[in-house]
Order: sequence, then structure tokens, then C-alpha cells
Amino acid sequence: MCPWFESRWYHNPKQADSGPLVAFWPLMNGQDVFPAHIHLDARFEALRLWLNENRPPSIVVITDRNTEKHCLPLLAPHLPPGTQFLALSSHGEAIKTLPFAHGIWDSLEGMGMDRHGLVIGLGGGTVTDLVAFTADTYMRGVHCWLIPTTVLGMVDASVGGKTGINLNHLKNRIGTFHTPDGISINPEFLSTLDDRERRNGWAEHFKHHLITSQAPLKMTGGLLEGTASGEEVMEALAYSIRSKWDVVTQDPTESTGWRKVLNFGHTGGHALEGWALEHGVDIKHGEAVAWGMRLALNISILHTECPGADESALAPLLEFFERSFPLPGAMPDTEELWARMQTDKKNLGGRLRFVLLDGVGHPKPDLEVSRELVDSALGRMTHP
Repeated sequence: MCPWFESRWYHNPKQADSGPLVAFWPLMNGQDVFPAHIHLDARFEALRLWLNENRPPSIVVITDRNTEKHCLPLLAPHLPPGTQFLALSSHGEAIKTLPFAHGIWDSLEGMGMDRHGLVIGLGGGTVTDLVAFTADTYMRGVHCWLIPTTVLGMVDASVGGKTGINLNHLKNRIGTFHTPDGISINPEFLSTLDDRERRNGWAEHFKHHLITSQAPLKMTGGLLEGTASGEEVMEALAYSIRSKWDVVTQDPTESTGWRKVLNFGHTGGHALEGWALEHGVDIKHGEAVAWGMRLALNISILHTECPGADESALAPLLEFFERSFPLPGAMPDTEELWARMQTDKKNLGGRLRFVLLDGVGHPKPDLEVSRELVDSALGRMTHP
């Protein structure tokens, strides 16, 4: 057995009683907001229906130690006898590497997984990214079901049909486009999150709002502080899922370039996050993206192709992101950030490309940005 993992075998004597399915399905324009493969699944009805219809000969649930402790007890009673469980020995971005992917492939082989089996990823965005990638590449693809347990996983990481692992501290350098058989959204998992992890996920929700809606962003802090009602939380989750999926369906494999708008804030954010991974600095993905959105907004204000980026209108957003997503004091210098941004996947011919905003709700992908513009934007940021 690969040293990065610990195997678990739970033999469930019977499935839990299903009870009534949660009745609250947020609506948008009169339609259910979730695509067909994404389910509001508080009692795992959709997953169990799929299992009953497909009868996979082997089922392996992959978690990290945190989700094994806090989230697996909610899922395990709903799974059939003989389900096998694999617990990763680490968590966070550290698991999105080739050694961990190799460890999962090796473990699936030892557990008897075949092409008709099912791999379930239970965890945050790093777990679902890694599990989806390994499931899509093992035997050229086995069935995969994702169960995100964090805000970030629910609003962004598990939605959109991308899988990926990091390479040499570069984010998502290796991956595939692959839509899982299903995704179960269970809001009960959100009660297990601490304050920082909750904030981390909502950064991506705010990004979805800025690129898809011209309505003012609600900056009251209810989502961030954990004081929002259950209905408000579900509406926010639903908005992000629908917004992201609408973009994805227009450009599933980034062939037209429109899907790149989802990378708003990620050119600078991934550069900061990659630097943090290499130097052992504790910066979460959402925190890095929030910082990256501040950078992108400042560049938008300065860029000649974004006349709609009004400084006075964007000032409250800049202050909100700075206040809501604080970063540690240690930060890379401008030279380091520029070098890392040069490796971004959106670049073309060695020229740096950003997603900018020509005003809220008007994203513009593939805009060339010079070193001078980046330096000027960084100089405008009160918190580096």
C-alpha cells in the first residue's frame, strides 16, 4: 500500500432510511438552477438512485483525514456493504501532486477497481480536483461522483468539468476536461467549517457575481460571518453553480476563449498561491483569488480597453476584498510575482493576458497587460 494513504473498510449493514428529499430548490427565471448532474442532495437520494440503477461492482470513497472525521459519518450509512474507503494522509494543496495521484492509482489497483467501478471524492476542492483527475485517467476513465464539503468545493472547484493537479508549484498544470457522473451538494457539511475556511470559499462566489451580474454586490458580510440564513446560503450557492455552468456550457473546453472569464482574479491569485506553496506560507486559494481580484480591478481602472471600469464605483469593492480577505505579512516582491504570472496558462506568445472588468458584469478576457501596468496596479494597492 502506498505510504501516503491509509485504507479503511466499512461494512454497512444497511442503508439509512431516506426520508423526504429537501423541498427547498432555489429558482432562477422559473427554472431549477442546477444542471442535470448536480443535485441538492441532503440525504444522498441522487447518489443512491445512481447506485441502484448502475450497480457498480466496486465502490471506493476517497477522503482526507479532516473529511473522514467530520463528514464521512454523514455519508457512510447511505453506502452499500463492501464499500471501501481510502483516507489521504494529508490535506490542502499538498495533495494535488503526481505522487498522490500515483498513490491513488496504485490503491485503486489493489482494491480491485475496474472500468465499471465508482470512485467517490468526499472533501474540499483539492480532494475533488485530485479524485476527479485520477478517476478520469485510471483505465482511461472510471465512474466518478463528487461530494464537495466546503463552500469553495460547492460553488467552484467541483463544478465545471475540470480536473487537475499541480506541477512544480504551478497550479493545475496537469489535468483533463471531464464531467463527473454526479455531484451531490449537501449544505449540512458547511456547519463543519471554521471561519477562515468559510470565507475562503465565498471569494469565488463573489467572483461569479462580478463577472455575470451588473447588480451591486452585497457587502454586508452575512455569508462571511456565518450569520446568513439557510435560504440566503442556498441562494448564494445556487447562483454560483448556475452562473459558472452557464459559462462552461458556452465554452466547455476553452475553445472559444469565453470560459476564461472564470479566471478573473486568478492570474495574480495563482502567482501568489504558487509562491506560497513553494515557501510554506499559509495562503488559501480564495484568499489568493481575492487578492488577485484586487489586482485585476486596479489594472482594469488603468487599462485603456476598460473605459467602463470607473474608479469611484470600484473603490468599495476594493476596500471590501482588502478588509474581508486579509493576507499574512509575508508577500513576494514584484519581480517574483511577475515571473510567476509569466507562466499563466492564459498567456499567448510570451505575452501576459488578464481577465479584466469593463465595469461590474462586463468581463473582458485575453487583454494584454504590460509590466508597467502591473507595477502601477500593485502600487495602488494599500495592502500588498
